[in-house]
Amino acid sequence: MKTLDESKLNHAKTQKFNFKIGDYFNQAITIFSNNWQDFTLFALASAGIYLLSIFTIIGPYFIMFPLMIGYGIVTEKIEKGENFVFKDFFKGFDKWQDFLVLILIIFAFSLLFIIPYFFFLFGIGLFSDNPEEISPFVGLSIVFIFPFFMLIGIVFSVLIFLPPYLIYYGNMGAIESIKQSIQIAKKNFWYLLLFVLLQSVISQLGAFACYIGLLATIPFGYIMGYLLIKDMLLSDDAKTEIDLLGTNQE
Repeated sequence: MKTLDESKLNHAKTQKFNFKIGDYFNQAITIFSNNWQDFTLFALASAGIYLLSIFTIIGPYFIMFPLMIGYGIVTEKIEKGENFVFKDFFKGFDKWQDFLVLILIIFAFSLLFIIPYFFFLFGIGLFSDNPEEISPFVGLSIVFIFPFFMLIGIVFSVLIFLPPYLIYYGNMGAIESIKQSIQIAKKNFWYLLLFVLLQSVISQLGAFACYIGLLATIPFGYIMGYLLIKDMLLSDDAKTEIDLLGTNQE
C-alpha cells in the first residue's frame, strides 16, 4: 500500500501544486473501462449499504469515508497490476474509528453554524403572535444568510476533501489531518475547489440517466480523486532488488 510522502506533503503546503486534471480524467477512463464490472458492483453494494443505514438517520455519514477510500485501494492495485478481490473495496473500514472522529468534528462544525440560525428564527416567532408579521423577516434572513452559508459550504468542501486520505495513507489523527489540509488549501485553494466541483459534477451526471448512471459516474469521480491524491501526496513505487537487476549502479 502506498504511504504519505513527506516531501510531497511539504511541497503541497509551501508551493502551488501542478494539478494535471486532464491526465487524471484520461487515466480514470482507462481504469474504469477495463474494470467497470467490479467498480459498478461495488457502487451498487455501496448504494444498498447507504439505503440500509438511512434508517439510523446519521448512518450514511459514518460509512461514506471508508467506502470512498475503497475505490482508491482497488485503483492502486489495478495500477500495480496486482490481483484484487471484492472485499478489498471495504478495507477503508480498517480505520473506521479514525474516520468516526473526523465525522464527529464535521457534525460539530456544522451545528456551530446551523443552530444559531434556528435559534434566531425561533426567537422571532416566540415574540410574535402573528405569523404574517414575521414572514418578511424570515424571508430577508434567508436572502442575506444563504450566501454566507454557501461561502462557508464551499470553503468547508475544500477543507474536508483531503483529511480522509491523510488519515488512511498518512496514519494521521482526524485533527492533525484537518490541520494539514488547511495548510495545503492555503496554497492550492482555487485548484482544489475546481477539482472538488468537477468531481462532484461528474459523480452526479449519472442522475440524468434515471440514476442508473450513478453506478458509473460515482466510481469514476472517486477514481479521479485517488489519482490526484496519489500524484499530490503519496509515495512513488519503490524499485525492488529484482527491478534493479541489470541496472548499472554507481
